[in-house]
Amino acid sequence: MAKKLKMTQVRSIIGSQEKKHKAVMRSLGFRKNYRTIYQNDTPQIRGMLGKVRHLVEWEEIAEKDVPAVEAGSAGYTVISGPEKGKAEA
Repeated sequence: MAKKLKMTQVRSIIGSQEKKHKAVMRSLGFRKNYRTIYQNDTPQIRGMLGKVRHLVEWEEIAEKDVPAVEAGSAGYTVISGPEKGKAEA
């Protein structure tokens, strides 16, 4: 059975060696604080985690423990504003 890594960003990259760490965090898939990401357990991912070990918490899990992604769920909600060209009353 393949192993996965459950990674959660617990600290901001502001104040750290931002140029180096920001690139690593982006390549891991982090975009915001306190997000959880599941990746395959590979030596490349482990190496990146070693660079930013003070910014993330991680643990090994089995592949069956990864939650399923709902179909059509983008992870965000778009709230439309007033339409252009229409006057508000």
